[in-house]
Amino acid sequence: MKRLIKILRPKSIAVIGASRKEGSLGKMFLEAVLRMNYTGKIFPINPKAVEISGIKAYSDLESLPQKPDMAIILLAHKFVLQSVELLGKAGIKDIIVISAGFKEVGAEGIEREKELVALGRKYNMNILGPNCMGVFNTDPAYSFNGTFSPTLPRPGHVAYISQSGALAVAVLELFAHTDLGFSIFVSTGNKADINDNDALEFLLQDDNTKVVTLYLESIDQAQGFGQICRRLSAVKPILAVKAGRTASGLKAASSHTGALANPDHLVDAFLKQSGVLRMDSLQELFDTARALEKQPLPCGANVAIVTNAGGPGILASDAVERAGLKLAELQPATIERLKSFLPAEAASGNPVDMIASANHETYAKAMEIVLNDENVQAVLLIIVRPPVNTTVGMIISEMKGLVQKAHKTIIPVIMAQRDEEAGLDVFRELNLPLYSYPEAAVKVLGAMWQYRQTQRRLREAQKAEPVLKSAVPLSTAPGKQAKAADLFNLLGKYGIAATPYLVCEDVEDILRFQREVKGKIVIKTANEEIIHKSDEGLLQLNLQNETNIRSAFTRIKQTLQKKLPAGGTPLFLAQKQMEPGPELVIGGKRDAQFGALVMAGFGGIFIEALKDVIFRFAPLSEQEALLMLEELRSQALFAGFRGQPPVDKKSFARTIHKFSLLLAEHPEITEMDLNPLIWSAEMQEAVVVDLRATVG
Repeated sequence: MKRLIKILRPKSIAVIGASRKEGSLGKMFLEAVLRMNYTGKIFPINPKAVEISGIKAYSDLESLPQKPDMAIILLAHKFVLQSVELLGKAGIKDIIVISAGFKEVGAEGIEREKELVALGRKYNMNILGPNCMGVFNTDPAYSFNGTFSPTLPRPGHVAYISQSGALAVAVLELFAHTDLGFSIFVSTGNKADINDNDALEFLLQDDNTKVVTLYLESIDQAQGFGQICRRLSAVKPILAVKAGRTASGLKAASSHTGALANPDHLVDAFLKQSGVLRMDSLQELFDTARALEKQPLPCGANVAIVTNAGGPGILASDAVERAGLKLAELQPATIERLKSFLPAEAASGNPVDMIASANHETYAKAMEIVLNDENVQAVLLIIVRPPVNTTVGMIISEMKGLVQKAHKTIIPVIMAQRDEEAGLDVFRELNLPLYSYPEAAVKVLGAMWQYRQTQRRLREAQKAEPVLKSAVPLSTAPGKQAKAADLFNLLGKYGIAATPYLVCEDVEDILRFQREVKGKIVIKTANEEIIHKSDEGLLQLNLQNETNIRSAFTRIKQTLQKKLPAGGTPLFLAQKQMEPGPELVIGGKRDAQFGALVMAGFGGIFIEALKDVIFRFAPLSEQEALLMLEELRSQALFAGFRGQPPVDKKSFARTIHKFSLLLAEHPEITEMDLNPLIWSAEMQEAVVVDLRATVG
């Protein structure tokens, strides 16, 4: 929080580059500060002006009557570094650099930005930007608008952090006449110094913020980002639009900000694990933020729909399941009470369709009855243009006391003209966000329920976070495959089940092993240089007698001698052959930005053709691993399919958890696959039958 305190809560500011010229950035910026009635002192700095916009101007920093809390630089890029140097010498530690012309413009700008960062470190500064729009804080104690937006923000409790300054200007304009109110805005720009993590740290302690929204083009310092998001999302919802989902989007994001692009499935997994709800569009982002700011979270997924038109009720019903919600099953007593006053043509189930004749009294009675039903946890209130003797304003005013006492989520959809009779002031007074389409409102309600579950998960995870230990690293040379024996030993240390095995050089050892396990065995190469064993003819199945074992051993040895480097010793891995069962897969890869990536799912065709796998980042708790498995499309396979035994998700999740600890505690492993694991109905556990790992 410390890095942004004076930038977002300044008691005095110096505006370097303030101007008298109409239409100039320096003039627009200063007037924006004044229009929001900033409570602190303003020191415009311009060597050619005595006064700007009615405020005394100063020729330079030395002439200021006091050292300001913060400085804002609006100069052309060629003057920025000199100005930062002067600020550093003057002991001013907090700076916003609005100026463009840095890494976003190419090689010359990259070098200029490096110099800016170096100056910041030299003088221990906090620098926001460059190439940013600035900040604002609508808290009445500060009323600070440090942006050049021509539109003033409506005060509220939604924070907005944006990497794009121009997009933020557009957002303020688009939502100026809606019920969306902002608390804090931070334009991070090029994120040369201060980044999203610093802004999130501030918002964790900002009581005026209830909801956090993000527009991201890149995720910097990902590990820190994930940690602060998990802490923040446990108490306040975080919604994000991450640009660059497609190949063209990734290219555009990279060229716009100079940021490194990341594969979208990794970003998606990372945000989800960090407790961030990813939105598909800015409209969805702020639609959801409005509801989260104003309404209590639903305590369950059961939704009731109250409407005066069948069509919108049906559309809403269709949207409910897609949003991860359920249509509430109304209690018989509720239905009877509704039938007692609704017309015979009305529908008293769910949706409750009161038909077009419903007036303000009908709405109030129906809402009271539905809200009192214990099976209902949220209500979608749909109002299509009411009869001539009723207005939307009359409807909401009639149920004013009812809504004030309700402790359940209420989301209104007004499909009627919003004129002076619409009662908009009453909706605002009751903290009811308004929507025009039932599908959009249901999607918002679904996001609210998703956040409720995310919040519970994060709070539970804080009680049982995996404790990492220092582990003895694998001794394999960097860039090489780890030895099979070392990997199986490693699995044993983490309690990951593997089929009985033996690594050896001699066929007599394999024969003794087969007699011990008393059943079919598999022989394959244990030479780590060979990765695709079956493709190379270096794997033999269903071996049970001495003749077959000796024959398989000889064939594999002869093939190995041709493939191994001169002097290489053929090594063999003998394993007890598992009974057939569902094939599973767990993998891990170290991502340079996000850390240790864990992949899990069903093996065979489900990974090769359908790519039905889910990603998360290590370490994972058992609960997080279980939630991960719930996202697989092939859920039917867990219950048993075409004669296959059912797979216990909790048991598989425990194995994923153990693997995630292994990966997190062994940073020398750059890539590792347990493929396949065979589900053992007898052991009720996923058992590893093949594996490999690359050491970095």
